[in-house]
Amino acid sequence: MPPRPSAVTEPGNRRVPVAIYARVSTDNQVGGRFDSCESQTAVCRDYIRQRADEGWYEVASFTDAAYSGGSMNRPGIQSIKRMIEAGEVKVVVIFKLERMSRNMDEWGPFRAFLERHGCRLESATEDISESEPEGRLKNNILISVSDFERRNTAKKTRIKMRQQAMRGYWNGGMVPYGYSYDKNTQSLQKHPTDSLVIRRIFEQAAQLVSLTDIANALNAEGLRTPERVMQRRDGTSDIWGGRIFRSDGLRLIIRNPLYRGVVKFEGQEYAAKHEALVSQEIWDRANAATAETKTRPVYLFQERDAQNHLLKGLAWCGSCGRALVPNDSGKKSVRGVKYRYYTCSLFRRESATRPCAVGRLSADALERVVIALIGEASKHPTLIGEMVEVSRRMRVGDRDALRREVDRIKEALTVVDKKLRNCAEAVANDGADALREALIRRAADLRDERQRLLVDQERARQALVASEAGALEERRIRDNLERLGQVLPNLPAAERKELIRLFVERVDVRGAKPSTRRKPQEDPAMASAAASRVMEINIKLHLAELVRGMEERAAAQSESAATRRAISIRGLDLGARVDFSNAQRGEITIVAPVRQTLRLESRVRTVPQPKTLKVVEHAIVRAQKWQAMLETGVVPHRLALAKRVGCTPGAVTKILRMSRLVPEIQEYLASIKNENEAWHFSAKRMAQLASMEPEFQRAAFAKLRKEYSQFVQQTQGIAVGFGPGKQSTKVTPKSSIG
Repeated sequence: MPPRPSAVTEPGNRRVPVAIYARVSTDNQVGGRFDSCESQTAVCRDYIRQRADEGWYEVASFTDAAYSGGSMNRPGIQSIKRMIEAGEVKVVVIFKLERMSRNMDEWGPFRAFLERHGCRLESATEDISESEPEGRLKNNILISVSDFERRNTAKKTRIKMRQQAMRGYWNGGMVPYGYSYDKNTQSLQKHPTDSLVIRRIFEQAAQLVSLTDIANALNAEGLRTPERVMQRRDGTSDIWGGRIFRSDGLRLIIRNPLYRGVVKFEGQEYAAKHEALVSQEIWDRANAATAETKTRPVYLFQERDAQNHLLKGLAWCGSCGRALVPNDSGKKSVRGVKYRYYTCSLFRRESATRPCAVGRLSADALERVVIALIGEASKHPTLIGEMVEVSRRMRVGDRDALRREVDRIKEALTVVDKKLRNCAEAVANDGADALREALIRRAADLRDERQRLLVDQERARQALVASEAGALEERRIRDNLERLGQVLPNLPAAERKELIRLFVERVDVRGAKPSTRRKPQEDPAMASAAASRVMEINIKLHLAELVRGMEERAAAQSESAATRRAISIRGLDLGARVDFSNAQRGEITIVAPVRQTLRLESRVRTVPQPKTLKVVEHAIVRAQKWQAMLETGVVPHRLALAKRVGCTPGAVTKILRMSRLVPEIQEYLASIKNENEAWHFSAKRMAQLASMEPEFQRAAFAKLRKEYSQFVQQTQGIAVGFGPGKQSTKVTPKSSIG
């Protein structure tokens, strides 16, 4: 089309930088279509060539492929706005006005943004000039029509999807794992192999098997998530999936109501045409079990455990009933390792008012004791026999109570189901409006109670099976404890910690009661002081995990799941009496059941070496280099400079502002090599300084230099007061540029 007269006449031969913007809404428009981004860009480029006599030249071209016009939060729009803010674009050329925006709420602020930065919008196929009031009105009408079309299309799409859901048809998206899509019938069909995996996941989750264990078992069998071909916005494709199973992915599968034969849309569920993979009962039980699964708070901080505390989350104070929290003294040994401790959390907060018999224990000593006890227990068959017998008696004693508990939960579930049916009938029969909301809330409470009862029922059932199962052979227990005791001391810290977490359920530490027997001439006060660091330690083991992890015989592989659950529920306890009185000198003594002295590494304290300040380079050096690259034409504009140096355009603009500083300030900043000084004369402060007039720059900079000189004098005085071997902390005074 012939060029239209410019709305703003450019004086003389002034060069006008122009940017091109193109957008399409769907993947189908990406490629060789007439309305593709490539076609739009070609039309806009021809339009710029027709205005070359007015000084127009292209500086950049941006496209947003497969982005909706309902929002201007698009990569191409954000890049153009950054160039406009930097003054590198004065005209934006588009194919049509609707390509820029189809949202009336966002059009006004964007137009104000263009006016504020002296930039205008041009269309290669429409007259969208706003030099006259009529043009502004016409543009508002065009945007309003585009906004209406977008919203009306979304409304019709929702109506269609609602009708499809009501008829039981799947509304599309990624084909759920366990199904395949039949294009002829346009419905989901049960996958012959993947559907079996889905049923297995639900059944094991309903039996209170943790999602992590389910995922590990699937991964060990070589199963992987389904592979899917995903279309990118630029028209290319990529293969996703084929990865290992994870607990969070399994939880999403269990939450999906599609697997019980329903289709959900806008919060409503409708009977589906496709076949259900699991029953309503299994789905409810699996969701009840996983809904109660919560990550213990201790796991939230495990990644911060740089010292690899072996018993973190497992050690508890038996006197106060609180956790033993890992901490360190801040000082290091000769090998450069910090001294580690386990401290009772109640004692740590209220040591003045709440004395604790445990208080604080050396982490090296406690961990060494736990490893030694596991190894020593395997050498004493009598001890293991007594512990197994106690465990057997406790299981038999629980049997009648567990049967009564199972019957009680069944009766409670029957009552809750009846109340739920009554609430559903009342709501369906359009009861009184005043009671409708109350009935809905009551039904929600009943559903929560039903989930809790389902979990309690499964736990009681498993405990009953466990109480009726036989105990493991004493010889097998002894052999596996011996293997564990041999393996643990030789493992790296991280692997040792993982193995302990697998086999040890809990470690309780409590102050031992003072012995009533005393030597004839022993001072009672001294005896009490000596007994104050004698602790009773109880270690509870997951014996089923111990057998499965350490025993490789076929008998362990063929052992029934019921027997494994029996041992893991009741477990086995190892008890000992340990003297920590000489732990500070590197020695601990196991007093009972078998006396043994353990040696720790030497605990020599050292003074940390003073740290030296880093040698740094002020950001002004980069600003000078980048400004030279722009002036010499190495890069045409700031956007190309940002790509070349690997920074965002905003960061480049912020750094380049410092090139407006007066030469003497730039020279001073370039000579800075000290970390504290570079922090004081930061790039943010210098960029604020650069926006001032030269005389104000010099005055404000002199003030900053004076403040820094005072700070140096203060820190030197503090360092002298510390004496040798000490160093002051890095503190920079806050100041404002006046």
